[in-house]
Amino acid sequence: MGLLLGALALAAYTPITRLVTTIRLLTVVRRIASGDSFTDESIRVDRVSRDLGSLVREAIVYRPLGSSPTSAVVLIPGVSELGCDHPRLVALSRALAATGFLVLIPDIKMLREFLIYPPPLDDISFWLREVRNLEGGPRLRRVGLAGISFSATLAFIAAAQPQNRDLADYLLGIGPFDDLIRCSRFWFDAGPVTVGPGYYPTRFYAKWIIMIAALDLLPSAEDRRFLDIALRNLLLQKQLPPLPNSITPQAKRWYELAVMREDQADPELSQQIEIRVAAMLYPALATAQPAAEIRCPVFLAHGAYDDLIPSGESLRLREKIKQVNSYLLVSPFLTHTHPLEKPLSWRIKMKAGFDVLVFFYHLTAYL
Repeated sequence: MGLLLGALALAAYTPITRLVTTIRLLTVVRRIASGDSFTDESIRVDRVSRDLGSLVREAIVYRPLGSSPTSAVVLIPGVSELGCDHPRLVALSRALAATGFLVLIPDIKMLREFLIYPPPLDDISFWLREVRNLEGGPRLRRVGLAGISFSATLAFIAAAQPQNRDLADYLLGIGPFDDLIRCSRFWFDAGPVTVGPGYYPTRFYAKWIIMIAALDLLPSAEDRRFLDIALRNLLLQKQLPPLPNSITPQAKRWYELAVMREDQADPELSQQIEIRVAAMLYPALATAQPAAEIRCPVFLAHGAYDDLIPSGESLRLREKIKQVNSYLLVSPFLTHTHPLEKPLSWRIKMKAGFDVLVFFYHLTAYL
């Protein structure tokens, strides 16, 4: 009888502790969505580096003060000049550390420079291995791998690589893509006008990054230098440089593609860029084989109103995953970069809130 009561108590204890963890994580997400920076939390922040001869890899590590975590998250930032210093990423890392996690964010410099080729899979693999060699690393029972936007797909592919399959206990992807070429057509094609004069839609952010990756299509080094500066200024929301007198008609056409209204397009030039990027990136970023080879549970979260990577990308990616448990959350609370601003009905809010709760409840089983 004592053993039976003990077993029943343990069975009841596990769901309760998971529910408590779920509520704590949901509280963190809610606070971040409201703009909380978590600067008052008692955590420790360290910048770590590893000298690998001609290569130095760096990362930022967040951990709670006064305790040694048993669970860690390697969190890969998206393509942004702020990288691991992005305020929302910092807030998330601080919040997770305050909740009891060790959080490691690699400082992947090429992503800070809006470069996506070659994909930095080696950086991700390195820190996924190295996290257990940090201070307190031997105490870690679970290590998750998470990525945001472009890096969510990178994390997915890295987790499926043979050398990493036994290192990641779960994969969390926030706003990933399944097919880069399908996305690029959305970024380059004409669509309805959604912003006022002097502004650009969110999807142009990805268009400009893709254009930087394909600049070697231009034979003139001077054209390439000018367009590289112009595209980076657009990404950084800086003033555009004036068109030089020496610019070629071909480069001028690229410039016009970058700044044209969102209801306009240049299908011929866009296709040339697509072909070039497909040849460079598609073999390394195809998701069918990783989906067949990944061995850890996969959690995909996507904004229903994502204005950069459509939510259908996560749906298609999940459909490819057959060998492991996978969970998908498409939330109307989110766009790609910020909480949704338009009002939602109470019925939609209630269902969306329940879906978020279930998603996080499943996730806590692996934390």
